[in-house]
Amino acid sequence: MSGCADCPERIGRGRLREPIDGRVRVWLALDVLWIERRDREGGRYVVEGVKAIMQRWVGWLVLVCAVNVWPVHGEDPVTPVVNEVSLLAEPPAEGRARVSLLGLEISGWTEVSMTAGTADGDHRPLGFNYRSNDFLLQQNWLRITGHSDDGLGLHSDWILPGADYQFTRSGGLFEDQDGRTGIDPVQFFLSKRWDEVGQGLEVSFGRFFSPFGVESIAGPENTLVSHSYSFIYNPFTHTGSLATLQLDENWSLRGGVVLGSDMFLDDSNHPTFLAGFHWDDDDGLTSVDFLAISGNGRYDAEHDVHNPRVFDLVVTRRLSTEWSMTLEGLGGYETQTPEVGTAHWFSGVGYLAWTPRDDLAATMRLELFNDEQGNRTGSRGLYTAISAGLAWQWSERLLLRPELRFDNNSESRPFAGDRSLLTATLDLIVSW
Repeated sequence: MSGCADCPERIGRGRLREPIDGRVRVWLALDVLWIERRDREGGRYVVEGVKAIMQRWVGWLVLVCAVNVWPVHGEDPVTPVVNEVSLLAEPPAEGRARVSLLGLEISGWTEVSMTAGTADGDHRPLGFNYRSNDFLLQQNWLRITGHSDDGLGLHSDWILPGADYQFTRSGGLFEDQDGRTGIDPVQFFLSKRWDEVGQGLEVSFGRFFSPFGVESIAGPENTLVSHSYSFIYNPFTHTGSLATLQLDENWSLRGGVVLGSDMFLDDSNHPTFLAGFHWDDDDGLTSVDFLAISGNGRYDAEHDVHNPRVFDLVVTRRLSTEWSMTLEGLGGYETQTPEVGTAHWFSGVGYLAWTPRDDLAATMRLELFNDEQGNRTGSRGLYTAISAGLAWQWSERLLLRPELRFDNNSESRPFAGDRSLLTATLDLIVSW
C-alpha cells in the first residue's frame, strides 16, 4: 500500500431525514482544512486557534440543533442507541434511508470527533480517533441497499471521505491515497437468499466486513467511539464469498472462501477460509459466536502482506432488561515474520452495557491485549485498556458520544515515549 506521513503503518488488519443545511458542511470543511494546514505548516496548535475553532463549532452546533427541530413529514422513529453486541445482529443503520432511487435505498451519516490526550500529536497504536488534541473527520458514510422479492440483495458502504480509510482500506483497491482523509468502498456485495434450504441459506459475494468480534467499522453501530486493539489489529474486511445457513431456531453455520485478509484483487492474494457458528439459547438470553480465519498463515515478504490465522469467540449474556455483558477471546499467529519468526497475539475483552432508555446507552470496556513480539501494534507487551462512554440519541438525526479511556503497556513505551495514555473524546454523528 502507498503510505503517507500521517497514515498509520499497516501492521495489523492486513439516518437522518433531510440533508443538513449547506452552511454546516461548509463550516465543518473549513475548520478541518484550517487545522490540517496549521498542522502541516506550524507543527503545533496555538490556544487562540483552538478557541477560534471552538467558537465556530458552537455556532455549528446551534445550527444543527435548529435543523433537528424543524418539522418534517412522515414517520421516522428514533433509532435506538446500539450496545456493543455481536455483528451477527442486524445493523441498526438499515431502514433509515430517506431517498429511494431506482428501487435502491440511500442513507448515510457524517462523523466528527475531538480527542484530547496526554500524548502529543498522535495516539497510535490507538486507532481511528488517533489524532491528539485535534478535530477529525472520521467518516462521511454513504450506504446504498436494495432487495427484491426473489431474495436478491445489494449492499454498498463507502467512506466518502474520512480519516478512517487509513485503517480499513484493502490492498489492491484505491491504494494511491496519501492524505489524512480519503475514500474506501468498505463494503460492496450481492447476496441471494433461499428460504427453502434449512431455515434459510444466504450467500454473499463481494467485499464485506470480517464476520467476527463485537465492534463495527460503521460508527453508529458502536456505543464507544474508540476501538479495542483486538478490533484494530485483526482483519477488517474480506473479498470473496460467504454463506450463512440457519439450521434451526438455535444454530446457524457460516463458511466462506476469500482472497486473504484486508485484500482486494492483488498479486498477493492467497485462498483463505472462514468457518464459524452462531448459537442462541432457548430463552434468548445467551448467544455464542465463533469464527476461524485460516489461510497459509505466513507473512508474504515479497508483497509485504500479512496473512494471519485468527480464532475468535464471543459470548453475550443479557442480565436484565437494561443490562448485558459480552466477553470476547481472540488468538492469532503468523509465521515467517521478519526478525521474529512465528508471532503470537492474544486478547480478552469484556463489555458491560447499560441501556436505561431507548435513546441512551452506556458501555464500559476492559481489554487485555498481549502483543508478544510487537507484530500487531509495533510495540511488544501487554496492553491494558479501560474505556467508559455514553451514546445519547439527542434527536433522530444527531448522536452524541463522550468517552474516557486509559491505556497502558507493560513493556514498551508506544505512546509518544510513554507507557500510558489518557484520552477524552467527544464524537458527533449526524445522520441523513
